[in-house]
Amino acid sequence: MNRFFCFALSLITLTTTLRAADAPPPRPVILDCYISTGDNHWLGSSLPIDSKASIEATFDLFKKLGMRRIYWRGLQEAVWLETMQFREENCRYASSWKYLLRLYKDVDVDRLAVEAAHKRGMEIWGVGTMFDWGASADTPCFGDFPHNSESRLRQQHPEWVPVDKRGVLRQGGPIEFAHPEARKALVDLHLKFMSRDGYDGMALITYVENFSVRFPDEFGFCEPAVAEFKRRTRRDPRTQPFEMVASRYDWQALRGEYVTAYLRELKAGLAASGKKLGVCVGPNQPRLPQNWPSAGANTLTGLGITAGHIRFDLETWVREGIVDQFLVWGACYGPQQCRTVEDFLWLTRGTKTAVAAMTSSPFAERWAPFHAQGVPMMLSLAEDASYPPQCNIPEQPLEALRGNDDLLRMRVLGQVITGKTKAAVADVAPLAKDGNLIVRRLALFALGKLKDASALPVIEAALLDPENGVRCAAAIALRDLNRPESVAKLLAAVQRFPAHPLMESVVFTLMRIKPLPRAELAKTAVEHGNPAVRVVAMRALAAMANAELVPVFAKGLNDADRYVRFSAAQALANVTRSPQAVETLIEATKQENVVVSDRAATSLAMIASRRHEKEIEPLRPKMIVALKNLYAKLGDGCARADADWGYRPVGNALLKFGADGERVLQEFMDQRKDRRLAEQAWKSLYIRHENGVFSEVSEKENDEAFKKRPVWSAGK
Repeated sequence: MNRFFCFALSLITLTTTLRAADAPPPRPVILDCYISTGDNHWLGSSLPIDSKASIEATFDLFKKLGMRRIYWRGLQEAVWLETMQFREENCRYASSWKYLLRLYKDVDVDRLAVEAAHKRGMEIWGVGTMFDWGASADTPCFGDFPHNSESRLRQQHPEWVPVDKRGVLRQGGPIEFAHPEARKALVDLHLKFMSRDGYDGMALITYVENFSVRFPDEFGFCEPAVAEFKRRTRRDPRTQPFEMVASRYDWQALRGEYVTAYLRELKAGLAASGKKLGVCVGPNQPRLPQNWPSAGANTLTGLGITAGHIRFDLETWVREGIVDQFLVWGACYGPQQCRTVEDFLWLTRGTKTAVAAMTSSPFAERWAPFHAQGVPMMLSLAEDASYPPQCNIPEQPLEALRGNDDLLRMRVLGQVITGKTKAAVADVAPLAKDGNLIVRRLALFALGKLKDASALPVIEAALLDPENGVRCAAAIALRDLNRPESVAKLLAAVQRFPAHPLMESVVFTLMRIKPLPRAELAKTAVEHGNPAVRVVAMRALAAMANAELVPVFAKGLNDADRYVRFSAAQALANVTRSPQAVETLIEATKQENVVVSDRAATSLAMIASRRHEKEIEPLRPKMIVALKNLYAKLGDGCARADADWGYRPVGNALLKFGADGERVLQEFMDQRKDRRLAEQAWKSLYIRHENGVFSEVSEKENDEAFKKRPVWSAGK
């Protein structure tokens, strides 16, 4: 080898060694955590945060995992409980709201969370909503109409609700920031709870959870914004098309100016008490509100952006120091999120504004360059078992179950749950009575996965654990391992602890018990003295509905409890090839109880959609007549509880009958005696909305629909 080359190689090696020795050690991963409290309070499978013991155990876990800051969505929950009107007719959500009201009154979970974080040397930021303030009853969301809640601020100030350019349709969710009084009301509301609960900072989510938007820029034409746009451009965005110097971009930017005004006022209020402000941004289009994660983004018109197309002035937020922290959301293609984080690091360079990234995999290779730059990782997970492995806790031997380290015991139990570690019931069962309730929960999940019948007494005993989170875990574990006797024990747990998360957990477990416990649940659904138990039994029966159960469902339609009645009407939709079920539902549409009649309409539509059931075909005309008669009750002078929203489920039911149903609605639309009925029939036919999906149209299609709107002379 050439001597010069050897010398050069030695010099390079020595230089590299010296540089490595002088180089600073790699920066540690900054680990934060996002807790979507409302989801945790609904799902029994999620990390428990519904008692002092569960919050203490959860924050102990966070501390051991090295968390720096917790983003706690309880702020949104608290302000909702303060301001929302909850609609009893939406039975499943009403059950949840009642549970949350009791939880916040009796346990005060947000205060406990703040205390737990501070006691362990962690920060905790309250996470609230920028735009989501509920919706009118006829707004589509999940499940059945009516929409479950709406802020009294929207109800008391209808001018604050975003409207379409004709002033006819109303958007679900936002309150218009163009109104200074609206901005002040929301600032005051948030500052009240930020002060009361002692959060260190506040972050805002920017998506809305409903399906009311049918195309971008459908809403937002409030008087102050329209007047300002006309002043600047001399064009009315409601009646004149956008053009080069009065563009759609200019309109979206103007709406964004009002968002900036709100954030500026909110930041001033927070800064007065030394608190910081963060904003969550979408990774794909960060200058617009976030995509709704549950809605996805693969829609024809990009309607995952449910708050509307409002242009965020990110540069001003950074330049003025309005936003202290950008939180780049996940739920997207990984490299795209990384690119967006890079863009925000460039945008905020040389400023005090920080950037963080949401992820379920904070130690993934793609994040290594960002760790080196000190970018915090905001961990977002649901199930308890996911936390140790996703936080880089290595796999442990089975013997760690007998150790004193809670974190390592959790890690091993997670390995048992996923099948990576083999264990026997004797290894796991003692931990079902562990002092740490997260360990108890994971032990129960693991026992279920072992599929060893000797574990059943241990799991069933945990249905009466003092902690709701453990009871829910026991109910969920019984999906994997159960016996006929488990049914009575599950129902007994609901009777004793009729909390919404346990009811939800039990319903979906009862559906999986083999053989299907039809007879036992049928007797319970109509005879049990506890309405919560009857609800759970009736809902579970829906998954095993058959013609023999029609008398049970028919009796449930007249139960004293609203939720039982609704569940019975819902269950009848799943009975196939049964004229008796159809006749029962037809009769139910005549009830004045709107929960029964409207759900009966929806169930009839579901049955009608199964066109292969020849036994039902002769009843189709009778079904249509029943729906027509029900729809006719919703016109002028209607005093029913569903006067403002019943046209949606009943109209949608008629639409499921195709041309025959459309003809009925057209007749209602064309008549000239009942204005309300005609208007609602027009909406059913041409401004369509279904729950659970976006009813997308183009602006041109929307314009054509409005040409068909009934015209009434003045005074009629």
